[in-house]
Amino acid sequence: MRLRHQLFLISLLTLLIPWAGYLFIQELEQTLRQNQLTNLSQHAKLIARQLSTTTIDVPDHPVKGYQPIYAFKLPAPIILDGYFDDWRAAAEDLNHLNSTNQDLSVSYQAGVHGQRFYLFIKVDTANTRYRNPGKRDMQNSDHLILKFSTSEGQVIDTLTSPIAPGPVDLLTRSGSRDFIKDNALRGYWQDTHKGYQIELEMPLSRIKEGFGFTIAKASDLSTQPIWSGVTPPEEHRRLPIVIHRLNELESLIEPYQRAFTRISFVDKNHWIIAQVGQTNEETYSAPWQQGEFDSLAREILLSLFKAVLGQQKPADAEPQTRSGQRNNQAIRTALKNQATTDWFHDPINHQAIIAAAYPITLNVSASNPTTSNPIASTAQGVILVEQTTDAIASLSDSAMVKLIAISFSVVLLIVLVLLGFSSLLSWRVTRLRNQIDTSISDDGRIKQAFLPSRTQDELGDLSRSFAAMHQEVTNYTEYLENFSRKLSHELKTPLAIVRSSIENLSINEQLFVADHLDEVSTYLQRADEGTKRLSLIIQSMSEASRLEKSIVNTEQETFNLTDVVQSTGEAFKCLLTHHLIEIQVSPEARPLSGAPELIAQLMDKLVDNAKDFTPKGGKISISLNSHPRYYSLSVSNEGPLLPEKMQREIFSSFISVRGDQKEEGHMGQGLVIVKLITDYHGGNVEAYNLDDKSGVCFEVRLPIH
Repeated sequence: MRLRHQLFLISLLTLLIPWAGYLFIQELEQTLRQNQLTNLSQHAKLIARQLSTTTIDVPDHPVKGYQPIYAFKLPAPIILDGYFDDWRAAAEDLNHLNSTNQDLSVSYQAGVHGQRFYLFIKVDTANTRYRNPGKRDMQNSDHLILKFSTSEGQVIDTLTSPIAPGPVDLLTRSGSRDFIKDNALRGYWQDTHKGYQIELEMPLSRIKEGFGFTIAKASDLSTQPIWSGVTPPEEHRRLPIVIHRLNELESLIEPYQRAFTRISFVDKNHWIIAQVGQTNEETYSAPWQQGEFDSLAREILLSLFKAVLGQQKPADAEPQTRSGQRNNQAIRTALKNQATTDWFHDPINHQAIIAAAYPITLNVSASNPTTSNPIASTAQGVILVEQTTDAIASLSDSAMVKLIAISFSVVLLIVLVLLGFSSLLSWRVTRLRNQIDTSISDDGRIKQAFLPSRTQDELGDLSRSFAAMHQEVTNYTEYLENFSRKLSHELKTPLAIVRSSIENLSINEQLFVADHLDEVSTYLQRADEGTKRLSLIIQSMSEASRLEKSIVNTEQETFNLTDVVQSTGEAFKCLLTHHLIEIQVSPEARPLSGAPELIAQLMDKLVDNAKDFTPKGGKISISLNSHPRYYSLSVSNEGPLLPEKMQREIFSSFISVRGDQKEEGHMGQGLVIVKLITDYHGGNVEAYNLDDKSGVCFEVRLPIH
């Protein structure tokens, strides 16, 4: 796989950035929600404990057999006009009632504002029959029967049967069975295209003990009464109670109200009898709906992100109940005298709600009729504190959209940068490869110089390493070529001597040896010298090979380099009487891992080499210095300078600056041995001219382990 493709795959790891950010946002959202639940739980506990110390009037249990009538709290008085418009602020739906005939359909809604009770009745029926003004009998006309319970347990009927749409008179049956107008009650009858609607207003005190109503329809086609209502027309016992939010209880809860917090008191039958505050009316809005991001692609991307990585959302939805009732898991648990919290979905307002429910026991006031029973002197309920998590969800989604947008922009930028960078690396590597291929021929010869890169990075270092290696190979190739030429030259001379001596002997073989004894002896002496020189060359090569093997097999030990150099130098002082030997070695110990006898041999070769080039009475200096990482052993001498080219080749076999004329048979193996011993100790050796041009110095650097 190419470098570009590898870097592209590696760049895909940057996708972990949005994934990690998503997990962080989810964790943050969960933490915020948990803190919100904790605060609500503490708030609910505080309210419940404070209310437990008060005594209030709580409605009694509903009459068995009848469903209670729940009256919403109206924000303003109802204008009696027969229309439902001003009811919508409290409730959108009507409660449907059963009917004895399919031609009659009745639904209603009840409300309370202050000390007034309001009732809206919608009747769907064909052929509304109004009362004949000339007749007092209501049986032949459609009419409404209201039923009120008294504190004595009696049921009083109030009827209205208008002669036309508009305001209606409500007539209450007196003890003499006559009807008299009840001025405390007001009503309005409005015709609709499906039937008619009735709005009623009455004092709240009139329905305190129980209330019911019936819509009766006059019909000539049916022998059975046609009616629909919360109670039958003939009901004269107990009536359903009217449940509504208690102002007294709400005034006690009011001081604990917080912004965007709904506090409810739910009784043991799940009826809401007090409620203050509202949750955040601003429903959840996605970030793209806020105008911050209007791209459909982002919406799809966020949905895909949530589908792949998961989304935190409420597991349960609150069950649908009758108007005015709540029946979620938190309330059911709290009614079992156990405080709890819950996170659920509100299907009506389409909100995610977190709620804290705390059980409470209220003291019932003496005005309540059930106080005669000591067991009923208390009422169980639940304090329910709710807030919406839409703010957290909106914040989370907004942060998530920003995270996705920023992350993918960063990822795209990183991928493009890495692709560009990988292309540049690939180009540089390819150029380096081509330069290597073109610098050496197929038969291994150096074709052209290798130009190192000037870039200060790893590829630049690699290029310079190749250039250095290329130069070493070039030098070694030159050495091999020079070696063969030098060896050929060294062998030609003794061979020529031997050959010429043998030829001369062959020419004079017919002569009498005794007459030419001196000439024959000269030829034999020359042949002997030639063979000795050949033997010396072969012996020198063999000794170098054996010495190299012996050095490799030498065991290392730790010794004091100072003692070895000092003692060896003192020995040279005694031997080289024609030269001035100077020893510069400080007395401190210099431990070194190696072979002391090889160090002595190394000094012998260096001093012997220095002696050959130092004139009589000249100075040969031996010094040993310590550096942080190595010891420096130097042997310098006065004498001719070393040619610059020879400073690099002087440590190779058959390389010598003495010249053939100066010393026959010298093979230049001494400095080769110096190089072998230095390599054995892990060091390096170099030769250079002294700065004052007075001579040459050979410096050996031995590493400190």
